Amino acid sequence: MLDAIVHNLEQSNHIARIKKLVFCACTNNWSNEAQQLSTAKFKSYIQQLHERYASTVELKYLLYRIVIRLNHSTNYYTVANFLCQEMEPLYAFESSAPSDRTGQEDSSTSRTNAAAWGKEAIFTVEEIQAGTMLQVEMSVLAANRQLLTHVVVTLPDLDRMMSQYQEWQSRYRRLDPQNHRLMSNKAVSLVPERINDCLDAGAMLQANLHQWYSSPGFQTIRERLATTIDPDVEIETIVRSRSKSLLKLPWNSIWQPILDRYPQSEVSVSLIPTISETAPTAEQMEVSVLSILTSAQGIKLDRSKEYLEALPYTKAEFIVAPGHDDFVKALGKKPWSVIFFSSYISGYLPNNRIYINHHDTIGITEFKYRLRMAVQQGLKLLVLNCGEGLDLAGELADLQIPNLIVMREAVQDQVAQEFVKLFLKAFSGGKSLQLAVRDARERLQAIEKVVPAASCLPMLCQQISSPASSWNRLAHINFKSPELLGVSQNWADTEATGMIADADLESGIVTTTILESIAYDRLTLVHQLTGYYSEVYALAISADGQWLVSGHGDITHVDDAIKVWRLSDGKLIHNLLGHSHWVYSVVLTADGETIISGSLDGTIQWWQLTTGTKLPQLLDHKSAVNAISLTNDSQRLVSGGNDALLKIWQPQNGLLIHECSGHLQNVACVATHQQAQLIATGSSDYTVRLWHLQEGRLLKTIMGHSGRISAIAITPDGTKVISASHDCTVKIWDVATGNLIHTLAGHSKPIGCVAVSADGQIVVSGSDDRTVNIWNLHDGQLLHTLLATDRAILSVAISPDCRTIVTGSYGEVQVWRVPAE
Repeated sequence: MLDAIVHNLEQSNHIARIKKLVFCACTNNWSNEAQQLSTAKFKSYIQQLHERYASTVELKYLLYRIVIRLNHSTNYYTVANFLCQEMEPLYAFESSAPSDRTGQEDSSTSRTNAAAWGKEAIFTVEEIQAGTMLQVEMSVLAANRQLLTHVVVTLPDLDRMMSQYQEWQSRYRRLDPQNHRLMSNKAVSLVPERINDCLDAGAMLQANLHQWYSSPGFQTIRERLATTIDPDVEIETIVRSRSKSLLKLPWNSIWQPILDRYPQSEVSVSLIPTISETAPTAEQMEVSVLSILTSAQGIKLDRSKEYLEALPYTKAEFIVAPGHDDFVKALGKKPWSVIFFSSYISGYLPNNRIYINHHDTIGITEFKYRLRMAVQQGLKLLVLNCGEGLDLAGELADLQIPNLIVMREAVQDQVAQEFVKLFLKAFSGGKSLQLAVRDARERLQAIEKVVPAASCLPMLCQQISSPASSWNRLAHINFKSPELLGVSQNWADTEATGMIADADLESGIVTTTILESIAYDRLTLVHQLTGYYSEVYALAISADGQWLVSGHGDITHVDDAIKVWRLSDGKLIHNLLGHSHWVYSVVLTADGETIISGSLDGTIQWWQLTTGTKLPQLLDHKSAVNAISLTNDSQRLVSGGNDALLKIWQPQNGLLIHECSGHLQNVACVATHQQAQLIATGSSDYTVRLWHLQEGRLLKTIMGHSGRISAIAITPDGTKVISASHDCTVKIWDVATGNLIHTLAGHSKPIGCVAVSADGQIVVSGSDDRTVNIWNLHDGQLLHTLLATDRAILSVAISPDCRTIVTGSYGEVQVWRVPAE
């Protein structure tokens, strides 16, 4: 059917006719008569649109599917956008009629989704299958950091692409094999034959890229972007990877079809991990620009300085071939907003030297120290022309420079200086940092017959969790308090180790001793709690083992409920209604009197367990709440949500104590340990992060999973963190060092839930493969597997006596118990 629609649309050159044909396609009234849309048919067609596509977002998805099949014509995109704009008022009018609860929610959802367009597209790339294929995980985030779409695809022939790129790189470097550009006062004359060789290699590389464009994986990316990204809205496009070699690929060229379709975008790269801090600001209305050049050959300094100082609020200064003392003095002379440094590196990182003039060098360690001081005084943007810029960017990652621009390969100073001038002109003219980079980069195409691939050389390395600065923000200098300056991850690790060790000594944590050996292979199904039609996303068992609380949600929102069961006989005691979206997390206070629940409706609510009464306390997380955790003394409540924030509350009065940022995507799961003063969080950004409970300070970022983190737990002694992931593994980490202790591999599909027993002996995990695995915590051995249900396991809990395991899935809760001897 879609092929027939496309064929007929391609026969027409008139946009009005195309518009009618597309409208008929949406209603599936595809016939010669329907092509001439009459007033009589219009109202019935609108009704059919409502029935087939609940919101304009769904309608737009269909339209864009048609557009993609129509070879991405701009006219077709215009038609699709116009048609959706005309449909939205009609949808809103029609949606206002129903008065039932479900109809009202559909209308609200429709209007909300129609405006929920992406502002950030993040591509996480890694090699798979021994480097023969590229895996691309795409996440599109809205302005509020809500995840709009997520997809993982593979692109073939990575090894050939890498080989072709290395061939181009080799020919580019042969343009100036002795790297004379900075060592000589004479201009370097490039050999025409070598220029042609480089151009030929670039053409071959571009030809190979077309194979990626036509691959099914790339087609999937285009389709997903079409449904979540408005071509007229500015977006951030970020490629992130742990592999520097992958980030060195020419992503501006690889993603060129995306850039062509979305003119308000530019590709930047980011090394994993990226952690950002916020800092207080002091105003100083001046954009101060420092240019340090090892050589001024071919650069007219006076004209360049006049050009820069003509920009608004700008003061520029040039330092040429400085000695060591002059170099240090220049960097520390004043708070610089922008520093441009052009040099080259001898040897390979990190055992290398950076030239500051024709003869003198500075070590990478001291170079980093000087830049750290500049960051402390407010450096917002660093532009480096130092050879293999991405390697140097990796060395500077722990400095947390808000925005860093490097050159993929060494380039003549005149070219780099021209880029900086073009970039600052666009940036000061009101363009965002990303679009200013793109504008300046593309303007370098005019010189590519002389400097091959000049427009592909500049790369923006950006902190994903930090918004791109504007020119006005550059005029405000940041100052950080001395105790926060230059904090590296190694320092944080040492601090965390000492702090947790001290906490252990002060609180007298004692590891629970095994009182008996429980034969989990004797688990027997004692209750199967059914009679409802919703997913069971959360489970909690009271400290006395009498009550079971489950959190539910269904697509109609009829059963967004909390259910209270008596664990001894499986009887339903209460069905608590009050949340307007799925209940993702439930906890019980230590006295067993109160239930606290977190929901995707963005609220945290309180309930009295025995009476089922809804209590007046309510916390507004401001975004969907994925997980909550309560300390043993009930003095701190921790929540994580789709806004990528961790929030620490004082539950008695609803006071927000700390709001912690660090994760790059939603906080999917949280766990707390009162005595160790520890919070553990897991996120869709593949990381586990450890935080100080009282201070809200990030202690450690743990990486090792290759999929999103779905569940997390802390052992009773506070020394280990257990994480479960969509990469089908459970991992056990040492809190003090962040080292991996065990990887528990046994599930064949993503793992959605995990729990640790009160005696610290076992870990229980539930998976989409419909099994529950019971593991020995100490040696990581699989003890037993439960074939619990014919549905995915969504939640799991262990009773305080460690003899009962409860699992939740769609439409049922199962209670398993080891019989008493």
